[in-house]
Amino acid sequence: MLDPIRLAQDLIRIDSRSFVSNLPVADRIQRELGGFEVEVLDYTDAKGVPKRNLVAYRGPKSSSAPQPGGLLLAGHLDTVPDTGWTRSAFEPRIADGTLAGLGSADMKGPIAAMLAAGIAAPATLPVTFLFTADEEAGKQGVREVLKRSELLRRHKPRAIVIGEPTGLRCLRGHRVDIQFTADAEGVQAHSSTGEGVNANLALIPFLADMRELHFTLRREPRYHDPLYTPPFCDLNFVVDNYGAASNMTVGKATCRIKFRYSKAFDPEWVVEAVQASARRNGLSLSVVREASPPELPLEHPLVRLGARLSGQPAAVAGLGTEASELKALAPTIVIGPGRIEDAHKPDERIDLAQLTASVDLYRRFLEEAVELPPA
Repeated sequence: MLDPIRLAQDLIRIDSRSFVSNLPVADRIQRELGGFEVEVLDYTDAKGVPKRNLVAYRGPKSSSAPQPGGLLLAGHLDTVPDTGWTRSAFEPRIADGTLAGLGSADMKGPIAAMLAAGIAAPATLPVTFLFTADEEAGKQGVREVLKRSELLRRHKPRAIVIGEPTGLRCLRGHRVDIQFTADAEGVQAHSSTGEGVNANLALIPFLADMRELHFTLRREPRYHDPLYTPPFCDLNFVVDNYGAASNMTVGKATCRIKFRYSKAFDPEWVVEAVQASARRNGLSLSVVREASPPELPLEHPLVRLGARLSGQPAAVAGLGTEASELKALAPTIVIGPGRIEDAHKPDERIDLAQLTASVDLYRRFLEEAVELPPA
């Protein structure tokens, strides 16, 4: 049987941060997919970096017409940057019952567990894997797959399990985000000459509006969703002066905003408020939306299966995953080993007991998913 801990260590050693090519880590995974039909879906990202998605299927086949598959186990191959690490992020380290390394929880450990479960499953059981690029950087990879995959068209899954770290609790839904980018233009000059125009002068009143919107979302109960913790929508913004020094007038200033909301929240008034402030202050504004929030009802057969197999009530969460896109293909839940609190930070780690236990959990999902109604 494939050792998920050893495979997770191998994957951690391969740099797959979103801004580099993920072909080496995809190649390592493909070496484990003997006996599977593998579809390679390559593309080049906006910065010219080659990226790869993998779709793999093993199980009953029909040469004539599409037929329902079983469970699709999904994960992303990229990681966030190694910001803040004081030791090598690519050297896996086992200590105190955990495996540490960049991507250990999000999500190279879960991917190793899914592979171990699917590869060990009987060859007669339909098993589909989906491993994508760029989840951490806009989700272009999964969108390429949904547009182009012939293998998923022929073997449409009944259900999808995404292995993001949830502490092995079934998530039936989560928030999604809208990203705003507001740009103010000035004239760069030596600040002593009086000849420059500081771009921050236009950005500051916009930031004041965003500050008020941020607090309105937090303090007004009518905008809260009690299913979520925290109940309020997140409106987080950062400011970029592109390295300007204090003796320069700022030639360009950018505010980037990530706004997260749940299915029960109508985001349009927030979008209109941001757009109106940008117009008033003479800023250019771009708006990039994710697909709508995924949220299956508690009584959905896949949610009931996830709650039963995990032994915990299904929940919702504020994190984001590819469920927002994959829900268009089949009903989707999120469940995986590790804690989201340990992801995206220095010395990321995953609990080895959970990693090992998840192999059996995914095996049981594969066995019982064939009884779910076709998507």
